[in-house]
Amino acid sequence: MNSQPAMSDAVPRLLLDLSWSLRWAGPPVGILRVEREFARWAFANLPAAHGVFFDPATLQYRLLDRATAGSFLGGDAVLDTLGLRDPGRVGRRKSDRVPAALRPAARWLLQSRHMLLQTLERRRLAAASPAAAARLARLQAPLIRGKYRGLMVKPDGTRRDFVPLDALASRPVDFRPDDILVCAGAGWSHTDIAAIRAQKQATPFRLALLCYDIIPILFPQFYKPHDVESFTHYFEGAFPAADLVLVNSRRVETDVQAWCASRGLPLKETAVVPLGADIPAPADGAADGPAPPLPHGLEPQKFALFVSTIEPRKGHRLLYETWLRLLQAGVPQRTGFKLVFVGRPGWMVEDLVRTLDGDARIKGTLLRLDRADDATMRALSLGCAFGLYPSRYEGYGLPLVEAFHLGKAVIASTGGSLPEVAGPFSPCLDPEDGDAWFATLQRWIEDPAARAPYEATIRASFRHPGWREAAALFFARVTALPVAAAAPSEVPAP
Repeated sequence: MNSQPAMSDAVPRLLLDLSWSLRWAGPPVGILRVEREFARWAFANLPAAHGVFFDPATLQYRLLDRATAGSFLGGDAVLDTLGLRDPGRVGRRKSDRVPAALRPAARWLLQSRHMLLQTLERRRLAAASPAAAARLARLQAPLIRGKYRGLMVKPDGTRRDFVPLDALASRPVDFRPDDILVCAGAGWSHTDIAAIRAQKQATPFRLALLCYDIIPILFPQFYKPHDVESFTHYFEGAFPAADLVLVNSRRVETDVQAWCASRGLPLKETAVVPLGADIPAPADGAADGPAPPLPHGLEPQKFALFVSTIEPRKGHRLLYETWLRLLQAGVPQRTGFKLVFVGRPGWMVEDLVRTLDGDARIKGTLLRLDRADDATMRALSLGCAFGLYPSRYEGYGLPLVEAFHLGKAVIASTGGSLPEVAGPFSPCLDPEDGDAWFATLQRWIEDPAARAPYEATIRASFRHPGWREAAALFFARVTALPVAAAAPSEVPAP
C-alpha cells in the first residue's frame, strides 16, 4: 500500500468519501452497505470515480488509488484507528488530556499489544518479499486474539491488512471547481464539516450529500445526548454547504426542508432517489432447491420475523408486550406459533435485553438471535409466515423491500417513510396503538387467509430496483450538477 495514486488532472473527478468503509471490518450493513454498493458500481462504470478518505489528523481529504480503495471495499483491509478520533464528535476524549508529546509512550503503556501489532504490521506491509511478510505474520499470530481477530482476520480465516494511517497510500486532495465530492456515509462521525465548508469556500467544488434521515434531531430521546449534538452540528453545516441533498423518500425530503426552514438554513436542491435491494440466490444456484434448515425449534410458516438492531425506536418493546398479551390469550399455544427477533443489542436497551433473555413467560416462544449467518438469515426469511416492522420512525425501510422480494407480507408501522415503501403490499399500524398490533397479529396468526390478499398483490405487482439500478439513478442525478462557480462560494455559517 505504498504506491501513490495517479490520474490526469484534466479529467473532472467524482470523489467518493469512503471514510466509513476504511474503518469498518464487520459485515456491510445499513448505511455502510449503501456506501459500498454505490462505490463499487461507480468504480465499475464511471472512469472519473475515485475514493477519498477524511484524515482526522490533518482535517483534509486524501486521495486513494483504485487498488487501495478496492481492498477496503472488499473487506481485505481495515484502517487501524488507534489514536484517531472521530472528527465529527463534539467535545474532548479522555486521551486528549494527555500531552501530545507523551501520547506515544502512553499508548505503549496502556495499549502494548495493539502497539506491537501495529509495529509488526507496518513492517509486514512494507516487506520486501512474500517470505519476509509471512515471517512477520507468524510473529503477529499469537497476539491476534479477541477484538483483534475480528479486525485482522476475515471470516474465511485469511488475513486482512490492518493499515496504520501513516502507511495508507494516499495524498491530499487538491480540489478543483469541476470536482464532485459525494458523501454517502456517516459524515457526522467521520468528517469535520467545518473543515469541509472552509475548503469549499476557499476552493469551490460541488458537494452531493446523501441524507438517510434526521431521526436523532426529530427524536432525540432515542439517542445519547452527545450523539444528538454531533449529528445536529453536522447537518447544520452540511445542508447549507451541499449543492445537492439526496434522500431516499419523500417523507425525509419533507423533514429536511421543514427543519432547515425552521432553523433559517439555506437549502439549495433536493432529490429523491431509491435505495437498492438484491436478494441473493441460494448458494447452490438452484432457485427451486431445498429450503435451508431453520434454527432448532422453528417450523416453516409457524413464526413471525423481526430483523433489526435492538434500539429504543425500533419497537421491540411493543412486540414483547403484545406477545405477552397473545400468550395470555393462548394464541401462540393453540397454533404452535413463535416470534423471532434477529439483531444485536444497540444503545439504551440494556434493561429490555435482560427482560427478553430472562422472562420465563416467553421462554420457548420468543427467540432472540444476536446474529445470523447468511444461510440462517435466508432460512428465516424464507421460512417465516410474515414479517414485522413496528419502528417508531424509519427513513426508508429496506427490511420491507427484502421481505416483499421473497413474497412475504409485513405488519409495518406508520413511522416515517414506511407507508411509502409498504404501499399496497402490507398494512401499516400506529406504533403507539398496542390494541391494533394485538388484534392484527392475532388475526394473521390464527387465519393465514387474512394476509393472503397482500401476498397475492406482492406476487402480482411488486418491483423494486436492485443495487445496480439504484446506483445508476443516484449517480445520474449527482453527475448532472453544474460546475461550481470560479469565485469562492458563500457558505453561510450555521
